[in-house]
Amino acid sequence: MKILYAIYSIFVWISLSLATAFLVIVGFFPLMFGKNIFMNLARIWGKINLLLFAVRYEVEGLEHIKNDKHYVFMGNHQSYVDIFLLLSIIDKDFVFMAKEELFKIPFFGFGIKTLGLIPINRGESRDALKSLFAAAKKISEVFSVLLFPEGTRSPDGDMLPFKRGAFTLAVRTGFEIAPFVLEGTAKSLKKKSFLVVPFQKSKVRFLEPVSPEGLKDRDLLNIIREKMENEQKELRDSWTR
Repeated sequence: MKILYAIYSIFVWISLSLATAFLVIVGFFPLMFGKNIFMNLARIWGKINLLLFAVRYEVEGLEHIKNDKHYVFMGNHQSYVDIFLLLSIIDKDFVFMAKEELFKIPFFGFGIKTLGLIPINRGESRDALKSLFAAAKKISEVFSVLLFPEGTRSPDGDMLPFKRGAFTLAVRTGFEIAPFVLEGTAKSLKKKSFLVVPFQKSKVRFLEPVSPEGLKDRDLLNIIREKMENEQKELRDSWTR
């Protein structure tokens, strides 16, 4: 079975690379005339990749997300598949935040900057706070933002410690936090593995947004984490019944 998965994985990664290159090229032509269509192309890219990975998924709680509001979307992170899934189901213009080291990679860094990704310093230094405040200013002008407060993918699906900077950002923008919980995406593609396992089931549940008004970042962190942990436990329990 592993051999079949390996063959299938090679097909998926080659197809993903070709689809990515094609959509980037398509997006650059309108960009030359001042029109950025990369968000629309990113949604198409996400849907194509979900088909390639053959992910079966369910979504709950989208009724909590209002069209006339900007949010800071925050959720747990289990797999690269999370990105494909979220691009496909969130019907709002939003930007991902990425560690600043990625922007220094030749060509790739230029590409993600063009896509509108925002570089952040993930540390606790003064420079890290400056990058967060710059990000907050850019976000508050136009977009919602999506980030993973763990800062990386979980190796076992359990939530890692949250980084405080994500909540400093939320307080700074004044946007409501829209928490979500993902479960099952690591079954399709585990951390540090290239092996794609098709036809795995995943769930995404959006929770009621939380206003940062009157809250300090540490208090906000504790509130959001407790909500997410409770929902993840409920999701896991519902699968075992």
